[in-house]
Amino acid sequence: MSAQRKRMTTEFGSVWDATDPAGMHERIGNLWLAWLAWVVVLEDAEVYLGEREVHREHKGEVLMPMLLCVRAMLLGYAIECALKALWVRKGNKLIRDGKYRGVAGANDHNLPQLAQAVGFIPTTTEADVLRRLSQFSQFAGRYPVGKTADDMKPDGLTKADVGFFSKRDFRTAESILNKVVSATSGKKRRAFPRRPRRRL
Repeated sequence: MSAQRKRMTTEFGSVWDATDPAGMHERIGNLWLAWLAWVVVLEDAEVYLGEREVHREHKGEVLMPMLLCVRAMLLGYAIECALKALWVRKGNKLIRDGKYRGVAGANDHNLPQLAQAVGFIPTTTEADVLRRLSQFSQFAGRYPVGKTADDMKPDGLTKADVGFFSKRDFRTAESILNKVVSATSGKKRRAFPRRPRRRL
């Protein structure tokens, strides 16, 4: 008896169409629901990291474990995807003429620029969190250094290191994410219950 070969795919499904790859790319890239689906994936990953590691106190200082830099990066990516979903939901296109064009007037990982371009108006506190969260997407969650020494300079508004993101910052960022997702879907976002992870 021969073993049957199992088809391997992701939960998201196949994203390759051999008969029309450019068309598939454009359809998915300009589908706001696809961007919101990716928000959930990124958010799930950042929550998982937050359950594994927490801020600690050591000799009178609050220390942020490096794993939380990756958590902040993933949360920044989730907000970026949510802002792009809102952009697409408003009738704009991210993919045109077979190329990724992005959001007009904004760099991809610059969350304050993206928020302004898509019409999301953050509070003063939220704007500060978006600005600092952008640094995790650009370098602090991926590399030990930025492209230049100036990228790593603290902003002067707080005593916090450029790679530090507090518990309060995480809560504010999660609140921003909920607001953007609600604005995109038109429905108040509720917390999704965490389900036990299944093993294959």
